[in-house]
Amino acid sequence: MYQNQPSNGGMQGVNDPFNIRKMVAEGSTIEPVTAAEVQHADEVIAKAEKELTDDLRAQEERLKLREMALEQLARYEIDLSQQLKEPKPVIARYGMTIGSEGNLSAIVGEAKSKKSFLCTAIVGDLLKVPGMTAQENGFQRRIGRVLWVDTEQSALHVRKIARRITHLTGWNDPTTIHPLMKLYALREEPPKERMSILRQAIEAWRPKLVVIDGIADLQYNTNDLEESERIVMELMALSSLYSCHILSVLHTNPNSDKARGHVGSSLQRKAETVLYVHKVGERSVVEPQFCRNEPFERFAFHIENPIDEGIPVPTDMPRDEPKESPELALLRREFGGAVERSVLIHKLRERGCSEGVAKMRVSRAIRRGLMRYDELSRIVSLPDLPPADSPSAQEEIE
Repeated sequence: MYQNQPSNGGMQGVNDPFNIRKMVAEGSTIEPVTAAEVQHADEVIAKAEKELTDDLRAQEERLKLREMALEQLARYEIDLSQQLKEPKPVIARYGMTIGSEGNLSAIVGEAKSKKSFLCTAIVGDLLKVPGMTAQENGFQRRIGRVLWVDTEQSALHVRKIARRITHLTGWNDPTTIHPLMKLYALREEPPKERMSILRQAIEAWRPKLVVIDGIADLQYNTNDLEESERIVMELMALSSLYSCHILSVLHTNPNSDKARGHVGSSLQRKAETVLYVHKVGERSVVEPQFCRNEPFERFAFHIENPIDEGIPVPTDMPRDEPKESPELALLRREFGGAVERSVLIHKLRERGCSEGVAKMRVSRAIRRGLMRYDELSRIVSLPDLPPADSPSAQEEIE
C-alpha cells in the first residue's frame, strides 16, 4: 500500500493513491503519473470506500439488533414507576393467602395421609353454595371455575371425589356435579397424553383453580431432571397465561417430608406455598412447609362418614402428636442426645431431606425449645440433657 511520504521530487504524498487521484484531477502533478498508477489508485480508493460503507452498514445492523433486543427484553424489565396489581387470592384460610392467581402450590405427604381429602376440603369451601349449612373447613369462599385432574385413581374413585365435593359445597342435586367444576380421570392415558389433555382442559375451561392429583404421573421418570423442569415450567406458564392457580399433589420420600423426585424438588422451589400433610392417629395434620406469604396456622382434620365416601371435618390438633419429630429421635438414638449441628444436618440429608429442609427442621426445633444450641461449641442437644459445662455433665464424662 502506498505511504504518505516525500517522493524524489520532494512532493508530499505522490505515492498516496488519494493524492495521485487529487493531483491528476487538479493537473498539479510534477512527476509523470502513468495510467497504471491512476488505475491502481482508483482501485485502492474504491476498496477503501467499500470497506467504509460495509463498516457503516455493519454498525447500523448492530444498532438495529441492539434496539430489537432491548424491545424484546422490555417485557421482563422491572420498572418501579409501573403500578402492578397484587395477585388475587384463590386459596386462603382465615385471611392468610395460600395460593394466588398466576402461581403454583403443592400438597405433599406420605401415602394415605389424606392429601386428596384436603384438596376436596379446599374446593368444597371455594364453591360453597351461599346459605347452605354444608360442612366448612376454614377456607375462603371464592366463586370461580375449578378443574380437577386425577392421574392415579380409577374413574369409580374419581366419581367418589366428585360426590364428596358436591356434598361439601351444599349443591342441592347430588346426582350432578357442581356446574363450576370439571373432573377428569386420566389414569388410563400415557404421561405425555395426560399433559396434553391437561393443557387442553385449562385452555378450554379457563378455571381459577386447577387441582392435579398426582403431578408425578405427568412424566415417565420422576428422576429425569430435564423432564421435571419442563413440566413445572409449563405449569408456571399456564398459570400466568390463564391467571389461574395450579395446586399439585405428590408423595414425599419414605420417612421424610421431602417431595419425591426431581419434579418434587423443582416444584418446591417454584411453589408459592407447600402444604405438608402427615397422619397422627386418625387425624391428619397440615403444616406450612414453605410459604412466600405469611404462613397459615397449623390445623388438623379427620374423616367422617355421613355418606359412604367420607368427608374431611376440622378437628383439634391432636394431643397425642409425637413429642419427638424425626430430627429429635435421630439426635437421641444416633448421638445420645448431643452432637454438632452440622453433623445432625448431614445425617438428616442421608435420610432423604434436602439441605434446606434439614436446616429448617433443626432451626425450628431450636426455636421451639425442643433442642438446645450452644453457639460456642456449635452443639445441639436435647433439653433433658445437662449443659456440656455443668457439674453433672462433667460427672457423666468422668
